[in-house]
Amino acid sequence: MQLKFIIYAIVFSLIVVLSNYAVQFSIAGTYLTYGALSYPFSFLFLDILSEKNNRKDVLKVLSLGITIAFIPSLLLSEPLIAIASICAFMISQPLDVFLFYFFKKRLPRLWWLRNNASTIIAQFFDTMIFFNIAFLFEKSFEEVLIMALFDFSIKVLLSIIDTPFFYIFAIRIKNRIFA
Repeated sequence: MQLKFIIYAIVFSLIVVLSNYAVQFSIAGTYLTYGALSYPFSFLFLDILSEKNNRKDVLKVLSLGITIAFIPSLLLSEPLIAIASICAFMISQPLDVFLFYFFKKRLPRLWWLRNNASTIIAQFFDTMIFFNIAFLFEKSFEEVLIMALFDFSIKVLLSIIDTPFFYIFAIRIKNRIFA
């Protein structure tokens, strides 16, 4: 594996570890956690890499990043949160990459669609898997569902807000940054 992909995997894992730590803390006593603010960057980062690289290399970055993130996540967060995170990542992140390339192949001019649609669909699955594993044994189902819906709503909003950043780093910049 090339050094640049190892560096990408480390950056990705740092986002994951930060998010796994931050999800333990609610914002101003609400159902929303700080993890909802940091985690969407992992999808943006992978989407930028997906725009500039082939699927095989992006999936290698993803696999290595998840592997690197597991032990620090386990040490910095509750074990159930780390396990829930890895379970959710193992489904949602490859789904995001698959959907990104699906939309890119079929609708190549709609760069904003592949960025947003792949992210929003994958984050829905990620959010539901994560919250049901991480908090179901300590909170009521209704509370978990409310937390998940608040979290997902913020992720959708941030996905839309990050669209210009995707455009700048993945579409507009012609040099091979992230490639």
